[in-house]
Amino acid sequence: MKTAYLGDGHKRQTFPIKTVLAALAMLFMPAVAMAQPPADAPPALPIEEPATPPPAEAAAPAAAEAPAEGSAAGESVVSAFSLTAVWEEGDIVAKTTLIIMVIMFAGSIYIAATKAVDQTILSNQMKKIPGFWDANTLDEGLDVLGSKNAFRAVAEGAIAQANSAQSGLGARISRSDRMSHQVGIELEGINTRLQGGMAFLATVGAICPFVGLFGTVWGIVNALIRITASGDASIEVVAGPVGEALIMTAIGLAVAVPAVIFYNLLGRRNKLISDAARHFAFDVDKLMASSAKA
Repeated sequence: MKTAYLGDGHKRQTFPIKTVLAALAMLFMPAVAMAQPPADAPPALPIEEPATPPPAEAAAPAAAEAPAEGSAAGESVVSAFSLTAVWEEGDIVAKTTLIIMVIMFAGSIYIAATKAVDQTILSNQMKKIPGFWDANTLDEGLDVLGSKNAFRAVAEGAIAQANSAQSGLGARISRSDRMSHQVGIELEGINTRLQGGMAFLATVGAICPFVGLFGTVWGIVNALIRITASGDASIEVVAGPVGEALIMTAIGLAVAVPAVIFYNLLGRRNKLISDAARHFAFDVDKLMASSAKA
């Protein structure tokens, strides 16, 4: 009994130690397994580092070059639609049409300037007509008008016919009729002076848009011929020649519109001066007719 008891006591003492060792072994086995990588595991791939952004100094020139390239492209597009490009790309017909419109524009400006000066002179001379009627005699009235006054010719013509003596068939025409006729001739001279250059302005205003339209049609025909020959109908190829042709119409309108404006403004002033000359001629005719009867 004693031996058996002792044997059981030894087993009871050694059992807790084994249990603790087994628990420690189970606890450290996962850590050991994680510490030792498997033999068949593939090598780890190198990790690529993200690229660092370029410095601000390097990005600044690139940002400055972009607007420069854009402005250069814009200037090239504008130069492609300039008058220089139209002249260089156009044939003899297009160049002749452009020259005609330039001549029309220069002529319109010249006529408008000269007519404005001439009308100003006639308007100043017209202001002296009331002084003529305030004079006591015809000679004093002529002196008031001045030697270079266009209206003086009306009075001088009537006076010349009143003092002239006709012979032959001319003597059969009454003196009053001759004076009236001479006054009418002098009046027509003033109206002819007023109408000088007005026909040119009317012609430019009427036909210059059609001249520009002809240049546009001719340019489009040539552009289509070139596009057909090249075999490329993209917008980049079509826009240039067609745009150059349309410039002709714009030039025609730019020449015609000022001509029409000048024609209307000068025509209105011509009417005022012409009315004053007609009234003066009528009064001079009646004055000389009454003087002849007296």
